[in-house]
Amino acid sequence: MSGTLLAILIYVALQLVVGAVIARRIHSEEDYLVAGRSLGPWLSTFTIFATWFGAETCMGAAGEAYGKGLYATTADPFGYGLCLLLMGAVFAVPLWKRGLTTLADLFRVRFGSRAEQLAALLMVPTSIMWAAAQIRAFGQVLGASSSMGLTAAITIATAVVIIYTAMGGLLADAYSDAIQGSVLLVGLVIVMAAMLVSGDGSSLLALHPSAWSLVDPHASVWETIEAWAIPVFGSVVAQELIARVIAARSPSVARNAAIRASLIYVAIGMIPVFLGLSATVILPGLSEKEQALAHMAAHYLPNTLYVVFMGALVSAILSTVDSAL
Repeated sequence: MSGTLLAILIYVALQLVVGAVIARRIHSEEDYLVAGRSLGPWLSTFTIFATWFGAETCMGAAGEAYGKGLYATTADPFGYGLCLLLMGAVFAVPLWKRGLTTLADLFRVRFGSRAEQLAALLMVPTSIMWAAAQIRAFGQVLGASSSMGLTAAITIATAVVIIYTAMGGLLADAYSDAIQGSVLLVGLVIVMAAMLVSGDGSSLLALHPSAWSLVDPHASVWETIEAWAIPVFGSVVAQELIARVIAARSPSVARNAAIRASLIYVAIGMIPVFLGLSATVILPGLSEKEQALAHMAAHYLPNTLYVVFMGALVSAILSTVDSAL
């Protein structure tokens, strides 16, 4: 086992310990699912931000920018950033005031228990697929950090995620989010700064103008509208997001946290996009485009910082999967 892989696994183990300690404060279903509705302004902000800011934003957006250009990042960070803004501006306060525990509760209150059950059954597959995408990204991180095959890496990732999810509730996840989100945020800024200091920032200037287009030149108007509508309107009804909104300690905290999270999300989410675009010039010909961000981090960071960065990335993925499951 490589030293980098061992260090990442130790980092993940420490996150599991943090989650286990905080999980001792869970005494009821409400504590487990919505943190006893106790989250303050900044904890609410970071847990909303970190829930969406996982594999798709980092690995996926960098990979899409590497493979296709800026237009391929419509959903992440722009679409999901708008989704969080919409939640804060329109839905956060009414949802919080209803005293819900899950999104399915809303359907029970409005339409009865059968509608609640149907809503839950419809939400389960989408959450499983979302979790599966994050687990694949987890495997990509482990694969980029060792000689381990992708299948073996995904198997290990799955086992870790199951343990992490079974262990703690939303309160444990929220505290982990604050730690993971902060470390990942700092790590992304350091990678970007290292690239700029090295002089490789000029690689962005070497890109073809078409790489900066936010609209797919081959897509129709309706396809473009669909590409924006799915992340904005489809995700605003996600259980993961609604759970964090109703876990805030007041309606104003819920509203402001979602709005702050949207601004942070877009600002920080642009860093993987820029790194992915730069990698097309700095590291051309990567066989796995999803590993573009990991290779850029390895290219610019000393081993110690690289381990911390990859550990934070894995933790962010765990946080996203935990929320979905």
